[in-house]
Amino acid sequence: MRYLKCITQDEVALLEMPQPTAGPGEIIVRMSICGICGTDTLKVYGAYPKPQQLGHEVVGVVHEVGEGVTQFCVGQRVGLAHHVPDYGSHWSRRGSETMDPQFKRSNIEPGGFAEFIRVPAEHVRNTVVAVPAHVPDFRAVFMEPLACCLRALDRVRLVEGDSALIVGAGAVGMLFVPLLRDRSVTALVADVRAERIEAAQRWGAAGGAVSGQDDLPALCRAHSAGRGVDVVILTVVNDAALRTALACMRDGGTILLFGGKPGSDLTFAYWDAFLREISLVTSYSATPDGLRRAMAILAGPGYAGLEALVSHTLPLSEADAGFRLLRDAKASKVVVKGSSE
Repeated sequence: MRYLKCITQDEVALLEMPQPTAGPGEIIVRMSICGICGTDTLKVYGAYPKPQQLGHEVVGVVHEVGEGVTQFCVGQRVGLAHHVPDYGSHWSRRGSETMDPQFKRSNIEPGGFAEFIRVPAEHVRNTVVAVPAHVPDFRAVFMEPLACCLRALDRVRLVEGDSALIVGAGAVGMLFVPLLRDRSVTALVADVRAERIEAAQRWGAAGGAVSGQDDLPALCRAHSAGRGVDVVILTVVNDAALRTALACMRDGGTILLFGGKPGSDLTFAYWDAFLREISLVTSYSATPDGLRRAMAILAGPGYAGLEALVSHTLPLSEADAGFRLLRDAKASKVVVKGSSE
């Protein structure tokens, strides 16, 4: 069977290996589609050590079940992700599941961009979620990124009537809009592309501004009784974005870092943040519980049509072109298709 892997810097290789079989408690999933995540592109083009396994936003069909598996059956559609923590660890018992050492060590094999994927028993118990019949694959593929957004929002304090600014309205930034909408939080967006702002408004954003052109702090004050927004979500993290966040938020507000890349250092206006009691919160990845919550949300009527966020679909044999599209900022969301039977 064929699968993708990053062997050397800037290169996505299509490799061959024997088709895996299911051991006790395991399943084999035939990949239908797998989304390319920003982390995947960083693993290829960024400072991550090589080689790197790729792919974790998977929707597929159960091809084989191992001994003892009763919760899934052959032919069933499922979504799955790549990491599972040790729930008995110090980190997990304190709500830091994604910081548990086992979390990053665990993975599906040989990654999500494979014709067939072996899902270990611990993942079968925790990170495989049945896809409801009415949810199309191209909506279900957002389960893992939506779960990442849910975890991020769980880490900040937002109540009904609050306001939030999303800086960067790509596919992931766009996912925050309906989540905030459903919490009765006023969502505002900033992006370099006007068409993305228009799309965000169709999903419920109250307003938006083109970065570098419009008066974003004024927009935020106009939608927050002059205070500034309660939370700024940075899906793009750099010095300019941090300055924008501080200019747009109320005193006592929170900056949520939801992006970044290895080796990037930031200049932070510490004294200003100290005087204004600005909280800085980071969020990494998704929890297994968040995956189940995300699929339930995707099955709701308010998320029908979310699949329109997919801008490009490519076969596994052309996946390297999808990585280049994202690297060059020429795509919003790229999805790779598996082989059909």
